[in-house]
Amino acid sequence: MPVPMTFQKSPPSFQHSPPPLTPSPRELSFPNHPDQYTGEDGLYLLHSAIAIGASYDSIERYPPPRAHPQTRKVVFEIILSWTKNALHGPRVLWVHGEAGSGKSAISQTVAEYCAQSGQLGATFFFSHGKGDLSDGRLLFPTIAYKLAGAIPGLRASLSRAIQVNPSILTHSLEVQVQKLIVEPFNMICHPPIPTLVVIDGLDACESAEMQHRILTLIAQLIVVHRLPLCFLITSRLQPHLQVTFDTPVYRKLSTRIPLDVFISDTDIRTFLRSEFATIRQYHQHAMVGIPDPWPSEDVIELIVQKSGGQFLYPATVLKYVDDNSGRPAERLTEVVVAAVSASEVTLSPTDQLCHHVLSTSPNPAALLRILGPLVVLFAPLPQRELEMLIGVEPGEVSATLRDMHSLVDVPDPRTSSPLQRVRISQPSTREFLVDIHRSLPFWIEPGKYHAEINSWTTQNISICYTNIYGANGPATLRRRFLRPSCSTICASRDSCTLACRPRYEPCLGG
Repeated sequence: MPVPMTFQKSPPSFQHSPPPLTPSPRELSFPNHPDQYTGEDGLYLLHSAIAIGASYDSIERYPPPRAHPQTRKVVFEIILSWTKNALHGPRVLWVHGEAGSGKSAISQTVAEYCAQSGQLGATFFFSHGKGDLSDGRLLFPTIAYKLAGAIPGLRASLSRAIQVNPSILTHSLEVQVQKLIVEPFNMICHPPIPTLVVIDGLDACESAEMQHRILTLIAQLIVVHRLPLCFLITSRLQPHLQVTFDTPVYRKLSTRIPLDVFISDTDIRTFLRSEFATIRQYHQHAMVGIPDPWPSEDVIELIVQKSGGQFLYPATVLKYVDDNSGRPAERLTEVVVAAVSASEVTLSPTDQLCHHVLSTSPNPAALLRILGPLVVLFAPLPQRELEMLIGVEPGEVSATLRDMHSLVDVPDPRTSSPLQRVRISQPSTREFLVDIHRSLPFWIEPGKYHAEINSWTTQNISICYTNIYGANGPATLRRRFLRPSCSTICASRDSCTLACRPRYEPCLGG
């Protein structure tokens, strides 16, 4: 259990002070002399050390979850009132709730509102098992970079700090906070209103120790350095986080919103009616002959009853019904039949729905061959890279996952960047798939797929080696040709995988 935090005004001191982390796995190269930098080079270097996909407006999160404007009204009133008065009250607002309670939708909506009002400073949306988005070491560099673009004067002082000492980016979190946030802030006039920093899904950060360390540094920014920042933090109600927020320091500087208290069946009904109306309008050609209103109030009430007071089940139902590969009315009927027939089963309604969606696959073996890596990969891959890793033909991933869009985010190649990644939609889906008692016969055994990834990795390394050096080894001189460029990706916490990117570059052989 983490030791409670204590602070001294000058110099800052912490009873809980873990050893510095090893440098980020990103490869950074620094010039030998600071005067080799010019202009914005400091921020350019900082940009290479941030989690780009963690921002509220990142393309990697498109389309982001948003709260329906007619739901959670009381919660938004509390949050927006807090943002306006945070300098004179608690500077940290902890919003906690179970999976499916709408935490990320609330964070997204608040971030968009505060961006329009000019109060937003930075956002970081953690996401379990998604590489940079679960790496706590990237949090404070990302916050510093975003604050530099939001607060006048901070950009120049931050850029200069990195120009003078670019190795800051490989130092411990404590040094980074001091050099990238505290010292640049002390060189400018503080803004008259508090600047909001949104940290969503803190429990999805890599470890409990890192989460406690982050909260310790946030408290230091407020208590010791008195920076004009306020923090909206969302997470599940994890015991170790509750212990930290129950310390004397956080009891004084924070307040809480337990989302489960504020979610009502009325909100869920409003959400369902609005989204079903949107689905009917979007799929109007497939809805010819379907009576209006659709769906009936009985169906709405069934989904509300199965929701258990959370948005996760209704949201999964809507994604399944909205899938372009089927007719919405038929898909909703499937959901209703599955929900009614499973009334005697001990599985949760969300687990029952996952079973139904997975059972629609005509080739379960091919489906699990793709889902397995998605579950265990530390960093998700673009579709073509995933296909090359597991050795399947181009287009097979999207074809196999055609009916799985309610569980898996699959970028549309016609409208999306080729760099957008295939990923499991919800942490709860990942938890379901690796739990043998809940997911059979669709159980994903992590150890099995770690081993398969290592096997695929070895094959890819051999292919790259042969392409580069020829069948006879590195002594063979090759003429100029085009070859696949291999880049290292961190595949899981237990292995490192080489995947061939679908990108080609000139090679001079040998």
